[in-house]
Amino acid sequence: MIKGLSMSLPFTPDSDRIITLDVLRGFALFGILYAHMIFWYAGGPLPEETYQLYKDIGSGIAIGTYMIFIISKFFAIFSFLFGLSFYIQIDKLAQRHQPIVTRFAWRLTILGVIGILHHIFWRADILTIYVPLGFLLLFFRNMSNKTLLIVGSLLVLNIPTKCAELISIVVRDQLQLIQEDHKAAGAAYYEIIKHGSFSQMFQHNIHAASEKFNYQINSGRGFITFGFFLLGMLAGRMQYFSHIEQHRPLFVSVLKRSAWVLLTALLVGLAFSASSFILKIDFEKAPLAGWTGGFILEFFNASLTLIYITGISLLMLKPKWESRLKPLASVGKMALSTYLTQSVIGVFLFFNVGFGLFTLTSPGQNALLCIVIFTLHIFICRWWLKHFNYGPVEWLWRSATDLKWKPLIKQQLPGLKTE
Repeated sequence: MIKGLSMSLPFTPDSDRIITLDVLRGFALFGILYAHMIFWYAGGPLPEETYQLYKDIGSGIAIGTYMIFIISKFFAIFSFLFGLSFYIQIDKLAQRHQPIVTRFAWRLTILGVIGILHHIFWRADILTIYVPLGFLLLFFRNMSNKTLLIVGSLLVLNIPTKCAELISIVVRDQLQLIQEDHKAAGAAYYEIIKHGSFSQMFQHNIHAASEKFNYQINSGRGFITFGFFLLGMLAGRMQYFSHIEQHRPLFVSVLKRSAWVLLTALLVGLAFSASSFILKIDFEKAPLAGWTGGFILEFFNASLTLIYITGISLLMLKPKWESRLKPLASVGKMALSTYLTQSVIGVFLFFNVGFGLFTLTSPGQNALLCIVIFTLHIFICRWWLKHFNYGPVEWLWRSATDLKWKPLIKQQLPGLKTE
């Protein structure tokens, strides 16, 4: 900074932002986009035969990448970052001597309105899950570090759901906690995507809210999400990401231990799969076998999520890797706008209300489309942030939170270039 110029520089929001967190948000948004693009941005179950339409090599690679590296990992990264951001926000409120509960509750309420509108447009909206869990997070903010670590870890591994499933198996000989007719639900959603109008799509999405919340219970996704909220809040409280270099040994330790857990889960999973194949076990008729496979998968998913978080954080300490990963930060700074935009693009690409490409493109082609779309996101976000202080939805959210319009357009001094 030029000496003597600091007092006259224009307003710059979030000057204390942690670039690594923005990179992680951008990375998470890529994974979320990939997860939804593969199967035509469907926000719910489809008929089983729909997933079997394409068996080319490209689609096999795309689906394999999704199954191993994407599914159930990137929403977890996003959830971890939500919890971490929650702590940063309440810490700032405390420093300014502002009311934490009412202020953050109002912020969540506004996000909830955005989420409801988004859900009406696309039924797999995650904000309507984050908001009620965010209110619950307020009650955990004063818990001890040990409590946050223990409870967060148990939830991340989905222990409550696995215990409830065991009871269900013993009592009812059924793995699923809430019974649902997936065939009927898949057929109905297929018709909406393939032939539905805007009105029919909106009505379907509203009624599908119960299916979404049932899924959160049956899969344990709600517990896992809240578990990562708690671990993220703990990381924020301990200032791990404010001083990554200082906490490098911890990041390396978590990375190595997670890698060992991942390897163990992978080997046990392969042995279990081979045994099930040899013994010709029908998982639909053997709920305990399904429970065991699911439990192994929880360890695999949680460990890979932590590998992503710690691995990228450590790479950001290396100048060459920082320059390679930094473009993701622009997307991360506009996370809410990007997330909503992805839904708009996905729906208009594949649904009948748009170009109607549903089932006309293969998963392999959809993976390539995903890369193109996300690359455009990077360029658009970088351009936007050169001229504006916030993403468009972030600006509306912040302005509504403060009940005052925030400065959107960047003010630039003559002769001073913006980065």
